[in-house]
Amino acid sequence: MKLEKAFSEDLALNITAQEADKQFAKGNIESKFSFQCPGKNCDAAVTCANLDRPKEKRKRNPYYKAVGKHSSRCDIAKNIETRKKGSRVRTDIDSDEYVDRTILLDLQPPSTKRPEPTGNIQGADDAEGRARPSNNPESGEHSIQRSKRPSSMIDDFLAKKSYPVRIPGNGVIDINDLFIEINGQDLSDFKNEFRIYYGKAWFNKKESYYSIVFDNKLTSGEITKRPSAYMSMDKAKESGFKRFKVEELENLADRTPKTVFILSETKPEVKNGYINIGCRGPEHLHYRQ
Repeated sequence: MKLEKAFSEDLALNITAQEADKQFAKGNIESKFSFQCPGKNCDAAVTCANLDRPKEKRKRNPYYKAVGKHSSRCDIAKNIETRKKGSRVRTDIDSDEYVDRTILLDLQPPSTKRPEPTGNIQGADDAEGRARPSNNPESGEHSIQRSKRPSSMIDDFLAKKSYPVRIPGNGVIDINDLFIEINGQDLSDFKNEFRIYYGKAWFNKKESYYSIVFDNKLTSGEITKRPSAYMSMDKAKESGFKRFKVEELENLADRTPKTVFILSETKPEVKNGYINIGCRGPEHLHYRQ
């Protein structure tokens, strides 16, 4: 079962991918990432793949692809899960196209349950990532698509490793092009695509949220500011990530800079005179002491 409709954050409506294509052409939708699951009890991130690709270069019309974790109360996800059990056809919820010799960036929050051992799979790397089956159209057989969590990929980048990375709903990019150090650039230098922005930054505690302010600046027209990102305390408290427990966040806001990595689905943008980097939640924010 595919996602026939998604909630457009720009239009505040549930629309089809075809309608999204029309509205994007009119400038009413800013990004292919500005969508959520249409379920009433869910706000999982959804990408409208191919939306920003010129029509003459498309091999497939725009379509919706869920890239975030669905709520446990999401009726749409439950319906898809039920259909999955009765079919071997993979769905848009948990699948991605196979690309040979690439590593899939796994953006799903880690499960709190330890999986049952199923034996060794040739090609899997338990230490650095996990492997999952995918269809290889060239061989006509199931192949293994290796994947890694963002934290492992950050370690690889810092270790100066090089390999192609597949980003769900956003194609393939070399790991070294995926990371962008904040270092005085103009916003026009950035593509409006998924990237990992990083640099020295500080965590600051506010009344209802935490702000992350980078040391180096970015420029947009006449505005030159230190870019910042925000995470609400509510999201931090709901997070299953140990690194963002309230006690840990208290320790982070110690006026000591960290090397911060923000996984952003769009390029930084100017809001109310400030330059902000979008950060959907704890799973998109990493740091190194």
